[in-house]
Amino acid sequence: MTGLLSALLLVPIRLCLRLQSLCYWALVYSTAGLTATLVLTRITWRGLRAPRHVFRWTMRQQPPACLRDPVLGEHSYLRGMSSGLRFHYVTKGDTSRPLMLFLHGFPENWFSWRYQLQEFSSEYHTVALDLRGYGDSDAPRRREDYTLDQLLGDIKDVIESLGELRWEEGWIVTLLTLTLTLLVLCLFPGHRSCVLVGQDWGGTLAWHFAIEHPAQVRRLVVMSAPHPSAWRDYILRHPCQLLRCSHSSFFQIPFLPELTLPLEDFQLVRSLMTGRWVGIQNRARRLTEQELEAYLYQLSQPGGLAGPLSYYRSLCSDTPLRHQDVGVACLLLWGEADAFLGPGLARASRAYVRGSCAVRIVPGCSHWVQQDQPEAVNGLIWAFLREGGRGGSTRNNH
Repeated sequence: MTGLLSALLLVPIRLCLRLQSLCYWALVYSTAGLTATLVLTRITWRGLRAPRHVFRWTMRQQPPACLRDPVLGEHSYLRGMSSGLRFHYVTKGDTSRPLMLFLHGFPENWFSWRYQLQEFSSEYHTVALDLRGYGDSDAPRRREDYTLDQLLGDIKDVIESLGELRWEEGWIVTLLTLTLTLLVLCLFPGHRSCVLVGQDWGGTLAWHFAIEHPAQVRRLVVMSAPHPSAWRDYILRHPCQLLRCSHSSFFQIPFLPELTLPLEDFQLVRSLMTGRWVGIQNRARRLTEQELEAYLYQLSQPGGLAGPLSYYRSLCSDTPLRHQDVGVACLLLWGEADAFLGPGLARASRAYVRGSCAVRIVPGCSHWVQQDQPEAVNGLIWAFLREGGRGGSTRNNH
């Protein structure tokens, strides 16, 4: 009898959750349809006027020189223990120092952290990772290869692998070498935790990782990425937010983004980062053509869009989290002029952090905060790390 009563009491809750889910996805796909209509109308109009210009794209043959600039750090690779995938990363600083791991967003790669790699290498072992599907890291093409558990497993593998003694593939390891290796690993086991820094999708993964693996996160820095639970709740209260980031809804549509993004030599991607209203606002830090090529190079390769788009199709969900509270000290950075995500999402995210949470809004700054205002962002991170992560919500006046 008690079980039956409990089941009956749960019926209204389940109906409410189902209705909430239906409303959420109705908003997402309505926005996707509207955005697709606008995109196709634009392509049709421009295609009729200048078809040779619109229906062209270039597969880059060589990466731009800035991706190999030795000043930015040393390039290296590691093999993920759980996935078997090979991951590319750029590192700078003494490997015996605490690890600071940077996770990028769309449509970027490790290069988006070039200002932070150098800045923090004086006190940290800084590492900017190419996420699965991006840059020189392995890029499975199936959507099923981009589940949250797999992506969090990648981060866990990277943290635990960095700092350990590795040998190049293809070497014959003798018994003596193996013995010495085991001895070194016992004495110097490598990193087991890090200061985790993420922006955009990298920020979303950083939230999830801090929730699921709090012991491996010393400090959490998130930029331009709301807490996953805050996102769902905010959208239902402020559905117009979906129009601001309509590209994320558009990317839910199968095949169409893969066909339209390369047109006009990736003009839609270019506009995200260099557009007058949505791109980097700081004139001194606006991307040069070579810096923009650092992001377009890998996207222009055959299948180069499959991995990045899979993040949107696999991780955009309204499913309640198993756990949602963040227990580590957190710094949340947001651009005041972020055209995609309103600052209200930053303040809404603060409710999900049990530990200290400092929310800093950077004036005149776009969605691409670490590239737009690197000096201000670096200063805020230094202050957070040195002051022990005191909470509060303020507008930074750098």
